[in-house]
Amino acid sequence: MNPTLLAGLGAGLSLFLSGGGSAFATSHASVFAIRHQDLMAMVPVVQAGVLALYGVIISYLLAKKVNDNNDMAVVDGYKFLCAGLSVGFACLASGIGMGIYLKKLNDLEYYFVRRGMTSPGSASKKGSFLTFILCLIFFEAIGLYGLIVALFLVG
Repeated sequence: MNPTLLAGLGAGLSLFLSGGGSAFATSHASVFAIRHQDLMAMVPVVQAGVLALYGVIISYLLAKKVNDNNDMAVVDGYKFLCAGLSVGFACLASGIGMGIYLKKLNDLEYYFVRRGMTSPGSASKKGSFLTFILCLIFFEAIGLYGLIVALFLVG
């Protein structure tokens, strides 16, 4: 196996998978932000965008390792592939979880508005907003764990 190819695949998969998770979460987060029309409703959009940055960070580090090291060992190639896969799949899982959570909140909001009731899951209420932010933080932590593992593998 060519270690440079493995490292390049790790960089590409890091970008692709974390970008996919970020896109899925951003699509549902933007619907949530449009429905709530306040500044705090933009928090999930920003958090979903951060997932894509995790992939960019690892992809940059892997590309730099490939350019700096002309005679890379096969073990290093596999380590770099695993680094890209770890951050990519972690961000994909984080984005899918965040997107499903926000989709459920959007559906719940639509259900209550359609029947003329106030939504118990509105982000404007103080108690529910704290729960909302904590859920998003724990979804984001999944991607962060993948980034930490990838940084250990790259370093």
